[in-house]
Amino acid sequence: MFTRSVSFRLILFSIAWIAIALVAGSLALSQIFRTHVENTFDKSLYSHIEELLSFGAVTDGKFVMSRHPSDPDYVRPLSGWYWEIAINGEAVSRSRSLWDQELDLKNMPRPKLGELVSFSATGPRGNAIRLSAETFTLPGLEDEITIYVSGAASEIEKTMEEFNETLFISLMALGFGMAAAVLLQIMLGLRPLKLMQSRLADIHAGRAERMVGDYPSEVEPLVKNLNILLENNAAVIARARTHTGNMAHALKTPLAILQNEAANMGDERCKILNEQIAIMKELITRHLSRARAAGGAGVPGLACDINDIITPLKRTLERIYVDRNITITFNAVADLKVMGERQDLEEILGNLMDNACKWARSSVSIIVRRNAHNAIIIIEDDGPGVPEDKMEEILSRGKRLDEATPGSGLGLNIVTELAELYNGTLNLGHSEMGGLAATLELPLIPEQ
Repeated sequence: MFTRSVSFRLILFSIAWIAIALVAGSLALSQIFRTHVENTFDKSLYSHIEELLSFGAVTDGKFVMSRHPSDPDYVRPLSGWYWEIAINGEAVSRSRSLWDQELDLKNMPRPKLGELVSFSATGPRGNAIRLSAETFTLPGLEDEITIYVSGAASEIEKTMEEFNETLFISLMALGFGMAAAVLLQIMLGLRPLKLMQSRLADIHAGRAERMVGDYPSEVEPLVKNLNILLENNAAVIARARTHTGNMAHALKTPLAILQNEAANMGDERCKILNEQIAIMKELITRHLSRARAAGGAGVPGLACDINDIITPLKRTLERIYVDRNITITFNAVADLKVMGERQDLEEILGNLMDNACKWARSSVSIIVRRNAHNAIIIIEDDGPGVPEDKMEEILSRGKRLDEATPGSGLGLNIVTELAELYNGTLNLGHSEMGGLAATLELPLIPEQ
């Protein structure tokens, strides 16, 4: 799920790139700083070479030291700070800090005349040192002398450790700051898409008919095209329903004429013709209802309040059945909106309520409840009821248990089909009032 998210991918790739860049940058900075530290260290060693050279003198063709450097590091035994002067690769003088050791001059590079070299080496007792060396010629001295000066490499490493620690903390802070900036940037950058998602959810849930709001120029054309698509879709559905209705009404008139003519024929052909006319009427009623609902099922923006449908139907049926003194009770539940078109829901509830009034002796009860996902409408009557073994039969197309009661037998079957088109259900059972209880469940509008 997360791997399909644009936000997740952008965040993942951005943070990965930041991590790679910071690691590469830290390695480069560390190496640059090490080079700088080593160069600075080498310069300090070179200054000691010049100092040692100034303390040297040639007497009777021999090189002698008039005095030694005063730096205490060159006196402290095995401090890592050493100096040694060699002629033709043989040591002629060395610092006291070497104690009873000497530098391994044979395995160290010997610089050419006038050349200054710096390199890392291993000193006495295996300690790492940094050496600088230079070769000179002195008046009165036939051979060249080479001066070696070293310092403890541990000081370079200590400086590098301090720098790397500071660098790590700094880059971590920078990395977290950049990651936070990426998160903020992506959240703000993708906010229009979140707004579009919310608006589309409103349209699908029936809380809005079109997408509204201010959108960036990159998204605005998409929003306009979506609104045009929604408007065209609604227009196409409306035209299709109009044509379906017109066709049904156009067919009903010729059928009525045929039925009247058949009634005057008075023979066996009249019976056959009436049967076929009845079948055609049934098909027209059935498919007209299905065409209406099929057009509305799943269409974004369709939503109806159950109370707004049941209340006027209740008043209408009370007037129709006023001569039978049918009492209809209804408990309204506030803000009970279901997904569907009003015309289809009026047909569903109208059929159920009318059926209850036809069979009721005196009372019809309409109970409305809700659960997490559905609206539950229970329509009960105090009529004779339906035997258990006949429950499924009356939901079949054209089935009626009492042919004396007016009706085509299509009502409950149409209600079942319409309810299924809207992902709802219709169940029949026994009412506590003694008659039939029809329980209709329809999906609620998702909460925002």
